[in-house]
Amino acid sequence: MHNRAVNSALPFEEQTAGSAVLGVYRQVFAVLAREANGMVDDPESVRVDESILQAFADAGPAGLTVEQVVAACGDAPAVAVRRRFEVLRSYRAVTRVNERPHEMYYQAAFAPYVMLLFLRRLARTGGLGELHRMLSIARLAADDPATTRDDARSHLRELTHVFRLLANPIMQLARGGTVESLRSQAQPMLGNSELLEQARLYHNRSASRWPELLSECTDLRMALGAYRDAVTTAARRLIDQAGRTRALGLLPAERWRSFARDASVDELAAAADGLLFDALDPCFTADDLLDAVEEGLRGDAGRTPPPRPRIEDDGPVAAPADTEAEVLAARAERLLGSRDRVGVAELLAAAGNWPAARRVLSDLTAIQLRTELPYALTWEDGLRIDPASEPAWVTDGWLRRRGDQAVPA
Repeated sequence: MHNRAVNSALPFEEQTAGSAVLGVYRQVFAVLAREANGMVDDPESVRVDESILQAFADAGPAGLTVEQVVAACGDAPAVAVRRRFEVLRSYRAVTRVNERPHEMYYQAAFAPYVMLLFLRRLARTGGLGELHRMLSIARLAADDPATTRDDARSHLRELTHVFRLLANPIMQLARGGTVESLRSQAQPMLGNSELLEQARLYHNRSASRWPELLSECTDLRMALGAYRDAVTTAARRLIDQAGRTRALGLLPAERWRSFARDASVDELAAAADGLLFDALDPCFTADDLLDAVEEGLRGDAGRTPPPRPRIEDDGPVAAPADTEAEVLAARAERLLGSRDRVGVAELLAAAGNWPAARRVLSDLTAIQLRTELPYALTWEDGLRIDPASEPAWVTDGWLRRRGDQAVPA
């Protein structure tokens, strides 16, 4: 239960990375398992192993006792640390400093930690780095006069098996798998034209030096062709699903950096053509806008007269005059002038600065809210951007006359 709680508290990226390492861990050591379900089944165990080995690395040549290891791995449960310590000791990844009775101090071998680093790199790159190293070693062996024909045959068969094992799952994912699984599992294998070129050069060198190995060279060439077809099919499907501008991971990062440095302004703009970006943050907050609206509606009515007793008479009671509507109508007439409509951007620009512009905007909002007035404020989809002005961006809007209502007297 504690391990499950620890796993649920881990960030998503760390949990994903741990699961990837665990998956590769189980694949790599499947050939060494005594029986099914005999290996670790949660990323936390791998993380505890790494913490134990790091604790021994920091301890120095004197080593650590079991209790010191538990204390050094304070982030992990003590029960889990003790259990993993016993597993490491049973496989002699952790041994006594001195093989004598009642020895309390232990030391760790370097090979398990190196293997963990290898597994993390393998999970991150999909094994392409190790495949590059295999090809480099095979190419050096092909140029070495001491390499025998049997050694060359062994290298050719090993690389043929590797490329076939790479091509088969990628082609299966490209044809029948989901896009999510294709993107997560096959993406590290894409963009590897350099790897294929290196394998082709090794094939040509082996075929020219050992003509009697033509059959093995043919098998390698067919495996390379199958791998190239699988990668092309997977890349085409990802591009079709992601769109032209979103399959950015299919190209090396160096290609994008070179394009950003060397491209012209028009080329950079064309790369973002068709994408919709959010507008810039406004230079005022919602509270500022509400304050501006309240200031526009607030008039100086002077002192409020005291309440007077109501006198009953027979005459009709006149409705109080709507002074606010008259003020807003006069304000709209000043803004429109002799025109039937005027743009909001023009009115804000004529204000000169933002405090004056936001008072204009508050007046326009108040006019729009008074439906009895013969004016209308409409907004359109356009957006005008001018970094040098204030405000820097304005949505297209128009103040216009309705024409079917009279201006209040």
